[in-house]
Amino acid sequence: MKKFFYLVVFTTFLGLNAYSNVKANFNYALFYAPGKGSYIETYLSVTGSSVAFKKQKIKFQGKIHVEINFTQDGKSVLANAYNLLSPEIADTTNKPNFIDLQRYPLKAGTYQVEIKIGDANDAKAEPTKGLLTIVVVNQTDSVHISDIELAESVTKSEIPSSITKSGYDIVPYPLAYFPEKMDKLNFYVEAYNTLKQLGADSKFLFTYYIESAEMKEIVTGYHTFAKHKSEEVVPLIGQFDITKISSGNYNLVIEVRNGTNELMTQKKLAFTRVAPHVAIGLQNLKSVDTAGTFISKVTNPDTLRDYIACLWPISTTSERDWQYNQMNSNNVKLMQQYIYAFWENRNSSNPEAAWIVYKKEVKKVNKEYRCGGQPGYMSDRGRVYLQYGAPGNAQQVSSEPNSYPYEIWQYYRIKDPATGQFQSNKKFIFYNPTLDGKCFTLLHSDARGETRDDRWQIKLKQRNTQIMDLDQTTPRGTYGDGASDLFNNPR
Repeated sequence: MKKFFYLVVFTTFLGLNAYSNVKANFNYALFYAPGKGSYIETYLSVTGSSVAFKKQKIKFQGKIHVEINFTQDGKSVLANAYNLLSPEIADTTNKPNFIDLQRYPLKAGTYQVEIKIGDANDAKAEPTKGLLTIVVVNQTDSVHISDIELAESVTKSEIPSSITKSGYDIVPYPLAYFPEKMDKLNFYVEAYNTLKQLGADSKFLFTYYIESAEMKEIVTGYHTFAKHKSEEVVPLIGQFDITKISSGNYNLVIEVRNGTNELMTQKKLAFTRVAPHVAIGLQNLKSVDTAGTFISKVTNPDTLRDYIACLWPISTTSERDWQYNQMNSNNVKLMQQYIYAFWENRNSSNPEAAWIVYKKEVKKVNKEYRCGGQPGYMSDRGRVYLQYGAPGNAQQVSSEPNSYPYEIWQYYRIKDPATGQFQSNKKFIFYNPTLDGKCFTLLHSDARGETRDDRWQIKLKQRNTQIMDLDQTTPRGTYGDGASDLFNNPR
């Protein structure tokens, strides 16, 4: 069955007038009943807060009048009008949403379907109208799959009802949009004609997975299968935990494969995930679409490698591992995908803006902290500056008796991007043992994860005097020793 999928959000798709206040989502799926023919299931979800609730005997209740009309060549072939009641509530400050499921038999053909929804409790509210096209194809003896029904929940049925299928109560979810608060993707499908094509008691597989809509790459960790025996109708109830699915467009893909794993048929359903706080996993970079983004214009491998290298100071441990393993790659597309994913994980609404801000900081440290032929971001001072930001206080000492030139930076509060940990009142001392004026090396810091050297004062004072006692941690009898004081008591 071929399905033309429309997501009808009545508040936007249909252009409501000022008096039309009912907000609802409408969707449908086509199924087949052997010996009876094709039928359509319609799913309607009404936003309770948009409906007038009227007091009944004791409690309040909303009432929606629904009309649906199927036409061919301008002639009505199937119509239905009914009232949909909300649950009864005692307090109208929190009106619940409510759903409806209807089934209609349909022969093969193309149908124009008009839907009209009105608030029966609000005489001023004009009906909301929608129009869509549905195509039902002739059934064949080949193996095929029904449309995919998305479900808000799936539970074992105790009392059969209109939402019961294959022994389960399947509450429809009439959207193809999954916000971050939704952590499960539930679905229901049926496979037809496996008995005719494979024979009695034959085994086959349902394989199902999530793929990126743009690249058609399977998202790592979202591929599974279920074994079944051939029947006239074989249902499949599936679920994916989507808490780790980042924002983007995806396809839910259902396949039927025979005993030798040959693909017999396939069905796809497009959906959108919006989860700005879920990072794009490095294992799923191939699913990232960079077309038309800021990084798509950069195609020089050396430039891309440089862009990736400068991210080291603000990268997590796993990101640094990826960078280390991929820096010699000439895969332009993969490097573009990595850079875009890196910044989308940090600013999903505007990754380009986040990159521009950081790039300015890189340009600054490249100018201030360049060391020989190395860019500034590879120097110790440049790395610390990018990793923790500008210091709250900095002291530069270029000439102190017996000392190499040094700088002491103090941070009142820092956050390590690699670990996410915060630290307070941390200091870094850099020195220049080569006396070239530019190349300062991190000698010592009291910040966690940074270079720590209890003999830093000794090493700083060895410009003119060699101190060989390895047990000695502070200089003795040297003139002009201000480094210890500045480190412990920054000015």
